[in-house]
Amino acid sequence: MSHKLGICIPYRNRKEHVEKLIPALTEHLNKQGIEHTFYVGHQIDEKLFNRGAMKNIAAHIAFEDGCDYIAWHDVDMLPQLDADYSYPENYPVHIATKLSKYNYTLGYDQYFGGVVLLTKEQVEKTNGYSNDYWDWGQEDDDLFWRCHFEGYSTNDTFKKYKNKSVGVFNGQNSFILVPTNDELNLCLSEDHTISILFNAEQQQDKTPIWLVGDENRKFCEYPLLRKMDNWQWGLSFNNSRTVNMTVYDKNGNYYNNWAKKFEGEWTLVTVTYKKETGEMFLYVNDELVTNMNNVKEHKPFKINESLRSHNSPNPFIIGFCPHTNTFFKGKIGEVKIFNKYIENLNELKKNDNLLLYVDFQDGVKENVNNGECEYSVKITKENFDVIENILPFRREGHFDCMFHNDEGFVNGKWAKGETTARNERRFVTEMQQGLINYKEDGINNILNVLNIENIDVSLYDNTKFINVKMK
Repeated sequence: MSHKLGICIPYRNRKEHVEKLIPALTEHLNKQGIEHTFYVGHQIDEKLFNRGAMKNIAAHIAFEDGCDYIAWHDVDMLPQLDADYSYPENYPVHIATKLSKYNYTLGYDQYFGGVVLLTKEQVEKTNGYSNDYWDWGQEDDDLFWRCHFEGYSTNDTFKKYKNKSVGVFNGQNSFILVPTNDELNLCLSEDHTISILFNAEQQQDKTPIWLVGDENRKFCEYPLLRKMDNWQWGLSFNNSRTVNMTVYDKNGNYYNNWAKKFEGEWTLVTVTYKKETGEMFLYVNDELVTNMNNVKEHKPFKINESLRSHNSPNPFIIGFCPHTNTFFKGKIGEVKIFNKYIENLNELKKNDNLLLYVDFQDGVKENVNNGECEYSVKITKENFDVIENILPFRREGHFDCMFHNDEGFVNGKWAKGETTARNERRFVTEMQQGLINYKEDGINNILNVLNIENIDVSLYDNTKFINVKMK
């Protein structure tokens, strides 16, 4: 069966981009033998730009013309040789995976922008883009979440647990005090490995989810593991939906390595330190993660000086930080500390060099480190899966991004200000929480939110400019 592709482009005031994109993409698609037509959603009014609505109206006309699949395509993305625009048989496919502006990496795991391929059926099932994101930001993230809710995402199982004992932390007064010893203290400045299995909850009743665009935002860390001394060493989950490891060097300088992780998911975090090279490795479900300049990379985190020693007799704390007076809310399945650098993570299953192990099997284990744990957590047994990550289906494709002024996150703020902040609030606090009925907001009501002024076919060959005004 032959297929016809509609290239659906949102457009306003980017003449220099569209003039380069259409000829370049035409040549690219002809080489791949793909029948295609360009549909440009052109917003001609003075209202805030609505990229989602422009993509929807372009797709609407494409399907009316007999296209059986579309590419939602940013106007500033020039495809390179490996960009495959063929029919996405089973699920929406994201192909803009290697972008020049991110040094040919992804900006973040769930990035779903640039170029996405969908069949007509897939668009109908997800209801396309939301028509309620104005100016800049989050409409692509919203689309991915629609795909996720419809089963169009990968979530391969990393590990399965049956009848696993876990500690339930209430976020109010639950914690565990674990006695320490000299060997355990010493290892924190030498080769060591920390592993924690947990499932975090957001505590929006206390502190809302941290949003980039909220100038009154409050950052709050919910500790997983701390050492009860004068330094905030340890692992935490925070209200920016981030797992964070904080360590200090001998001069008192602190280092943070972090990874984004959604709440409500079981996660295995492993941190292992190699003193000889000064490298710290952060693994989330065995995936190596380092975040530098807000770009995710798969390499170790470099620490310039040797680590500070933590030789006080004070215990470790699971689920509470005395410095911030915050409690972790959620579940913890096990905590391990080894006095060795572990290169092969399969060694986590062994007990060699294991100095601390809390697994909740018999309540909280007695005689950990030859001392008794003090605890105030509820113990329960559960069956659960640890999934790799929630990701789009992808084909690897390199794209060169044409220059334009950055409209996203610039110098710690949203460049577009309150309009982007509003989009962020809508997506994070409503869409991701399942509070929006996306079946009522999308391509199925696109003609209710805009008027088509005319369709111009004179500007470029094989191209329809759909000139619209938002209602």
